Amino acid sequence: MHTQTIFELSQEAERLLQLSLHNLQALKALPIATLNEAASGKADNANVLPLHFSARGIETQQATLHNELRKITRLEMVLAIVGTMKAGKSTTINAIVGTEVLPNRNRPMTALPTLIRHTPGQKEPVLHFAHVGPIDTLTQQLQTRLYTYDREKLAQKLEIDKDMSALLERIAKGDAFDKHYLGAQPIFHCLKSLNDLVRLSKALDVDFPFSAYASIENIPVIEVEFVHLAGLENDLGQLTLLDTPGPNEAGQPHLHKMLNEQLARASAVLAVMDYTQLKSISDEEVRHAISAVGRSVPLYALVNKFDQKDRNSDDEEQVRALIAGTLMKGYINPTQIFPVSSMWGYLANRARHEIKHQGKLPDPEEQRWVQDFAEAALGRRWRMADLDDVEHIHHAADLLWEDSLFEQPIRKLLHAAHANASLYALRSASHKLLNYAQSAREYLDFRYQGLTVAFENLEHNITRLEEDMTLLKNCQERVSDEIDHEVDEALAAADVFIHGQQLEITEVINAWFSDGRMMEMASESQADLRLDSGFSPGQLVLEDEGQAQIVLSKMRSSCEAIFVAAQEKISRELAMRFDQLENTLARSLNDAMRPIEMRIKEELSHAGFRARISFPAFQASALNFNTRQLFTNAIAPEDTPAGQAPRSGSVRETVSRWLNNPSWGWDDYVVTRTRYVIDVASLHNKLIQHVANFCEQIRKALAAQVDVSVTAGMATFFAEFSLSLAGLQDSLRDSLAIRQQNESSVLALRQHLKHCIKTANWIQEDARLLRDDIQTLFAAE
Repeated sequence: MHTQTIFELSQEAERLLQLSLHNLQALKALPIATLNEAASGKADNANVLPLHFSARGIETQQATLHNELRKITRLEMVLAIVGTMKAGKSTTINAIVGTEVLPNRNRPMTALPTLIRHTPGQKEPVLHFAHVGPIDTLTQQLQTRLYTYDREKLAQKLEIDKDMSALLERIAKGDAFDKHYLGAQPIFHCLKSLNDLVRLSKALDVDFPFSAYASIENIPVIEVEFVHLAGLENDLGQLTLLDTPGPNEAGQPHLHKMLNEQLARASAVLAVMDYTQLKSISDEEVRHAISAVGRSVPLYALVNKFDQKDRNSDDEEQVRALIAGTLMKGYINPTQIFPVSSMWGYLANRARHEIKHQGKLPDPEEQRWVQDFAEAALGRRWRMADLDDVEHIHHAADLLWEDSLFEQPIRKLLHAAHANASLYALRSASHKLLNYAQSAREYLDFRYQGLTVAFENLEHNITRLEEDMTLLKNCQERVSDEIDHEVDEALAAADVFIHGQQLEITEVINAWFSDGRMMEMASESQADLRLDSGFSPGQLVLEDEGQAQIVLSKMRSSCEAIFVAAQEKISRELAMRFDQLENTLARSLNDAMRPIEMRIKEELSHAGFRARISFPAFQASALNFNTRQLFTNAIAPEDTPAGQAPRSGSVRETVSRWLNNPSWGWDDYVVTRTRYVIDVASLHNKLIQHVANFCEQIRKALAAQVDVSVTAGMATFFAEFSLSLAGLQDSLRDSLAIRQQNESSVLALRQHLKHCIKTANWIQEDARLLRDDIQTLFAAE
């Protein structure tokens, strides 16, 4: 590692960051009151970010630059972890760290961002929560509110489980939160309480102090030695994970904004995706947040729950191609996508850790994770005695770790990030500096031009922009009608296609259950064939249960093959249709807006203004519908109901797994006496009904997803474009107001702008050189 070079580059980055912050302070002196209104009052969509140089926009940029300055001072590489609630984010972080530092439970667990910092020698995790004051103030407010609040009414608003009951008792007693927690269990208790406070605050209509934790310096920090990094040397730099709130955490809409800001401040981003839900709306929200960060932040992805892959599912290469090409649309390199099983990785790590330090595994009755490990590593038929063979258990844990596929991302991502943490911190700073300098130059040039052009030109351009805003509104109404028409046509065509597929599947199933086929099966299995009242095969009667299992297994396999073939055809066709729809909608928006964009640029350029107007992205990738998941659910295994002795591979288990319906009615098909009866006619009818219900589910889900995606995409698109025009208009109005002042004030402001422009030019050029030097070092390393 080039220690001296890195030190010099960090000094240069620190200088440029300080200079940029000073330049931002100078920009605050500019009269931008009307622009503030544009940022706060004209953007109704919560997902639309503020203009760069509105009051809120400047605060956001200052926070970003301060964050980069902090990371440069520590040479800290911050790897942000983002994922939906069900993706297994906490389990993934535990697997990366190598020990359990975050609790797992079936509800949102990251209402506040949390840092997990690799600290060599810190074997037991410790949580530091220095900025605990706002939480203590909140608990006092909740205590007052709860004093007169009806407990039954509260129970109707939220689930009061053991953890919530403990929190309510704590609030009643007035117990404050500590600033430090040592050990896994105290940390879990603290983090659970913080997240339950969010739920409780929402139920009681008390504002949670999220704004107090917008700065990364104020959020909780867990310090612990990462097991996979123990003993590894690095000359400079520090690796820290940032557990971010997912867009669907705790039902809090403002978390979208918090997530976007945290990702923008990270050195790199690791997306945790759910293999079983890759095309779901919730995962689409994560992908949207990641793409909003742009290409300046390195991006990696762990595709969790890959252990649930079956013979019909996508393999590793198919998953990489799907995410890189279709879902992330080129924002990520396929080599930076890793299918894994976080649960297997976590269980294997924990088992090896316990054996290394305790010499054996804990009692499975006391710690339930041991049971999960035993089932994953030894199989469903494991016994307590198996856990006594420590050498065998250690070997099983090693094999489970290998099967988790976690070794590759640990080596390629974690080890590389640790070894080059200082370079990641520097690269992050250089990109943030370049983004700031470019935005500042464009804004300052625009404002400077407003003080030099003719007064009449300013008035003319303001009037024309007002006309353009009206034109935009009319355009939105027209384009909305066109898009509604496109969507209606696409859904109607999809409905025709699905109906055709339903008829085809039904025809194939009818053929399979035909008289001749059933008679052939009866002959092959030496079964009696009972006819129903219509003289069609009604029941197969067998003398041997094992033979009945074989017959039903053949029926199941044949019908599964029919469903899988249909699933692949429907998935492929709908994906193609709605990819085309997304392209059509994006093209319609661009075609409609292009004349307005060209008109604005032409009018402004005639007056000497250089306006950069770029179209926002229309996000509609949720139009891809996951038909495979519906089929997987349709044949998912079901546990044997209580009261019936479990039989491995029994007929009932086979049938239930096939149709995902525990009430299929075993007694309707197989009567366990001296003979075994399979009710073929009833099975045939239920399969036909299953196909009809399944196709109806697809229709409803498609309509719902298209509606949500198009509505949200259109609203965001026009809100961002409108905000951009409002920003240009208000900048011109500010210039007009200034021009009406005395000449000396105008001259002073013009000199101020020239100095700021010169500073921004210096920052941009030096930041570009800094970026090039860092890229050269990256290539060398």
